[in-house]
Amino acid sequence: MNKTIFALIACLLLGFSLQAQEYSQENYQPQRQKGRHFLQLRNGQVVYGNKVQYKSPLFKQDFFLVDDTLKYAPELIDVYQNNDGYFARVAAGNRFDSFAKRIMEGPRISKFFTTTIDYAAMGYHPYGYGMPRTSRRRIYFFSKDNGPLMTFNQQNLEQALADNASSMVLIQRHKRERTISTVMGIAGAGLLTYGLLSSSQSSTNPNSVSVSPAVYAGAGLIAVPLVIQLFRKDKLTQAVDVYNYQVKQ
Repeated sequence: MNKTIFALIACLLLGFSLQAQEYSQENYQPQRQKGRHFLQLRNGQVVYGNKVQYKSPLFKQDFFLVDDTLKYAPELIDVYQNNDGYFARVAAGNRFDSFAKRIMEGPRISKFFTTTIDYAAMGYHPYGYGMPRTSRRRIYFFSKDNGPLMTFNQQNLEQALADNASSMVLIQRHKRERTISTVMGIAGAGLLTYGLLSSSQSSTNPNSVSVSPAVYAGAGLIAVPLVIQLFRKDKLTQAVDVYNYQVKQ
């Protein structure tokens, strides 16, 4: 009799245990990371926050500020994301321009850019020395499989996309188009120079200058590749698009 009672109690306890286990599994929700932005340190640690800012105080070292409380030196950061976008380290250093912004995210190949400022030396003119001039230009990079950033050029992409035949066809077209543009530019410069020399030598009246047709032909040869480039998508970018598209398929 006692054995029967103990058996019934054991069965009841086992049933309650199984039900509790099933309930916990059905209602389990993985805990989400706090914060929608983050810093990824160079040692692999990830710091999440609702606000990530880059600060450049006067006469003090630059730093990243997370949720107005946590400070991190820029040289410790490898990747970060905030309201301005997703950025990855492109060069050693502790400046803002040590990071490049992602402008195209792919399943394997992503494209980034950073802006650099070029300074022109002070120039002399008849009225004195001119102030130095500055100009901004973009430098593009890419990353394969979240690896380190590399310069976005033909040589690097040719190695990174070598396992995709369609991308390689586009890269070969890019090489041909670049060769043709270079040849046309050289020929145009030669014709333009010849035309200017001919124009100056053939003119008999110092008050009027007869323009040689070679000037127009040379200028046209120089301008054609530039105009075509404005209305044609870069073959290197197309090669990356094809690579990512076929990965998705």
